[in-house]
Amino acid sequence: MISRLPFILLLLGVLCSQLTTAKELMQMDSLNSALRLVKNPKDKVDAILKFLEKPQNQYLADSVAIELADRAFVIAQQANYPLGKIHTMLNLSNSYFRISDYKKAMEYAQKSKEMAEDMSFEKELANSYRLIGTIYSELDDYDHSSQYLFKGLKLFEKLKDKDGISCALGNIGCDFYSQQDYKKALEYYNNSLILAKEINSQALQKTQYNNIGIVYEDLQKFDSAILFFRKALEINSKLGNKLGEGINRMNIGYDQMNKLNFVDARISFQQSLDLFTEVNNRMHMAECFVNFGFCDDAANRTYESIAYFKKALNEGINNRFYRIIAPAAQMLNHIYAGKKDTINAYKYLALEKLAADSLYASKKQILISKFELQYIYEKKEFEQQQTQQAKSKIMLIIIFSLVSGLVILGLVFSRQRLKSKFVVLEKEKVQLEKNKIESELVIKDRELTVNLISLIKKNEIFSGFSSKLLQLERNAKGVEAKEVITLMSHELRNSTDDKMLSEFSLRFQEIHAGFYEKLLDMHPDLSQNELKLCAFLRLNMSTKDISELTGQQLASIDQARYRLRKKIGLSNSEANLVTFLSQV
Repeated sequence: MISRLPFILLLLGVLCSQLTTAKELMQMDSLNSALRLVKNPKDKVDAILKFLEKPQNQYLADSVAIELADRAFVIAQQANYPLGKIHTMLNLSNSYFRISDYKKAMEYAQKSKEMAEDMSFEKELANSYRLIGTIYSELDDYDHSSQYLFKGLKLFEKLKDKDGISCALGNIGCDFYSQQDYKKALEYYNNSLILAKEINSQALQKTQYNNIGIVYEDLQKFDSAILFFRKALEINSKLGNKLGEGINRMNIGYDQMNKLNFVDARISFQQSLDLFTEVNNRMHMAECFVNFGFCDDAANRTYESIAYFKKALNEGINNRFYRIIAPAAQMLNHIYAGKKDTINAYKYLALEKLAADSLYASKKQILISKFELQYIYEKKEFEQQQTQQAKSKIMLIIIFSLVSGLVILGLVFSRQRLKSKFVVLEKEKVQLEKNKIESELVIKDRELTVNLISLIKKNEIFSGFSSKLLQLERNAKGVEAKEVITLMSHELRNSTDDKMLSEFSLRFQEIHAGFYEKLLDMHPDLSQNELKLCAFLRLNMSTKDISELTGQQLASIDQARYRLRKKIGLSNSEANLVTFLSQV
């Protein structure tokens, strides 16, 4: 009966413990021969990667694939070939993922992501995101998984890489399938399939056909599931992918069993066994033996059923395939218990329990590893976020400092410009003031000159009056009249001299401010008359002009000049007295 059949647990998947076939050895020899002819290290890396990416080599033994990818990685490191390093790390991550070594798979995926980010390789970065998302999905961490898968999808869309977009859509569909959201899973699988057909990618088409078939199988729509498995089978047959073809046929057999069509199911399992035997996949061969046992048991062919379960059990024990041992031992225990053969029933019950314990321990170990890996990378991502935040803060501080510096420089520059303008304006103002003062001094100097001329003229007039008064004095008859005329003449001269010299001194001080003070600082023993003489000489007045202005005799003035030269220390010098006074 169907309720007794645990075949639903036996799902497709490429598992560990594959043996290297003679065909694989021939392929390796062919690759090694080709590599010996390649001189450039970068070309060697590309040749190994190209070999690993060939459809017929997709199902190489994982140990072989890892060995080749490791070899390429070492060459890429030695040759300092960043793109080759990233591609080999992605390949290694895929290989370790297939053998459920999620820790190493994540390690290489993260390293490829970091290098792709540093080198700005967007396509490789998108593939790294996709791979990291797939690993998180396997760890049942769908929050991180969807985050990375959608980041990868966004980058592929930016690059208009339809192959990458199709892969990313398929991976996102797997995420929804794992969460039993079959509607969304089918939506993404179908979108991926549409793109795969558009770019004529046979590999992507058969993957999505298989994925869609699995969804319909879970929905118990077995006819639809068989239809899509057959489409995947057709493509695998064209590609010569015998392992993929065998898995497709086995999946079809499961659905035929679920429809209670054991005859057709047995045919499908026989076809898959032939293919697995050809590629020497011991795990799937043992799985086929278990499936034969189910079919024969359902058809009440107990003897044949026992033979196949024992054959599967021996294969499982020899290779430690606990997934095979458990269902085979369970069915043998059930059959012998039905026959009342308690000894054999107990023997197989013990084997079933041992296998179940081993499976439980293995699953528990995997679960612990998953939790450990999740903890490690959540911690790492947190540290990266902290580092990124610290970098962002530093960048903000640097940017703020630069902006502040520019603002300060701008203010300083503006202030300097204003200061320069202010200095120019001040200079212009000072120059204007200076020009104004000079103009006023010129005007006053002219006024002084005019005043001197006027004084000289006045002095001449007064001298004429004085001479006439002297003549009147000589011609006067009475003593009293003579005294009056003499007094008038004396008062007229003194009054004229005082007014004239007072007015001269006032105007001279206005034009030549500080002249007397400087001169007295240098020669404090100068008399008032000598100071006045110095003032006349500073104005470059001749002896005759001074005589006419002061009414002194020319000889007296010459004598006064001589005494003045002596007092100021120019008596034994050829220096000009006027020049000396003009510099005071």
